[in-house]
Amino acid sequence: MLLLRRSLASVREPRLYLSMERSYLSLVKFLFIAFATGILAKKFTFLLLVLHLPGLLHFFDDLYTLLTWPSLLLLYAVFLLFASDLRYVDRGVVVAAREVEDPRVYCSAERTLLSWLRTGISIIVFGFVIEKFDFFLSKLAYILHRKIALASTFAGMDLFFIGLGMITLVCGFWSFFATLAQVEAGVYRPHFWIYGVYGLALLLTLLGMTRLLWILGFSA
Repeated sequence: MLLLRRSLASVREPRLYLSMERSYLSLVKFLFIAFATGILAKKFTFLLLVLHLPGLLHFFDDLYTLLTWPSLLLLYAVFLLFASDLRYVDRGVVVAAREVEDPRVYCSAERTLLSWLRTGISIIVFGFVIEKFDFFLSKLAYILHRKIALASTFAGMDLFFIGLGMITLVCGFWSFFATLAQVEAGVYRPHFWIYGVYGLALLLTLLGMTRLLWILGFSA
């Protein structure tokens, strides 16, 4: 993030706000994908135990450790860094109305909407993958007449992913139409209400996932 250097000139220009949104949304998507991959790696260890293939257990356990907690901590950091960068940009010089009504702002708003959609869909897809993997494990246990401790496979994690993904899509459309209304009026202000709603949803999701990881850590 170039804004972290705090040496760049700050202006309250719509494209700068929208570009910052896209940057952080891409980072959130990447970290959630990394986190979900870690969860799937842990779930895969249960499959290896059922199939009596212990050779790869350490690899997937290490992958779980490497991807989950660091990704979760970085998501908390992203939450704080976005708020910091938003305050920094908001202290900048106000641009003229013609800068707000620039057609390029419409294009930037469309790209930002697509970034919201990509992030939301990616999170939802991984939520379904996590849920379907549990379904696969339960059916495999039934076929093999073996018991799998599904209670330890992050039950409920899929709901966090799907719920946050749906909120991401709603906030994306909300932000897009709010931006269009402001551009047509010639005055742009950051969507603090949208950021607040999404930030709260993200924070609650992170706290819920932290709790599940913490419980699994003590029960392991």
